[in-house]
Amino acid sequence: APIFGIDENGFVNEWNNKAVQITGFTREEVFGQDLVQVYITEEYRDQVAMVLTNALQGEETANFEFPLFTKNEQRVEVLLNATTRRDVTGRPIGVIGVGQDITSRKQIEQEKSRIAQELQTFINTANAPIFGCDALGLVNEWNN
Repeated sequence: APIFGIDENGFVNEWNNKAVQITGFTREEVFGQDLVQVYITEEYRDQVAMVLTNALQGEETANFEFPLFTKNEQRVEVLLNATTRRDVTGRPIGVIGVGQDITSRKQIEQEKSRIAQELQTFINTANAPIFGCDALGLVNEWNN
C-alpha cells in the first residue's frame, strides 16, 4: 500500500516504496514538498486539504477517494485513510496516509457505466419493439 506522511505544515516527510512505484516520484523529490499544492489535482485540493487538516486536529478519515499526479502527469486514483501522527505527549505532529491504488477499479466502473448508458440508448431508440422480462416473467423493460 502507498504510505505517505506530512508534518503539521503539510510538507511530505514520509514516502514508502509503493508510493514511489505508483507515482514515479522518489523520496528525495517529494520530501519537504507541499503534498496538496504539488501532487493533488486542482479540483480536489480543498477537499484533501480539509481531510489532512481534520486529521491534524485528531479527526481521522477513512475511505476518502482522490487523485494524485504521477511524475509523467498521469492521474492515479487513491483510496485514503488519514491517521493523526502524535508525539510522545499525544500532541498531533502530522498525518500518516495509507492508500490503495483504485485506478483500475475506477476505470472498470466508468466503462460499465458507459456500456449501460449505450445499451439504454440503443433500447430507447431502436426502430423495433424491445422488452425485457425478469425471472418471474414480469416485464421490466419496455422501449419507446
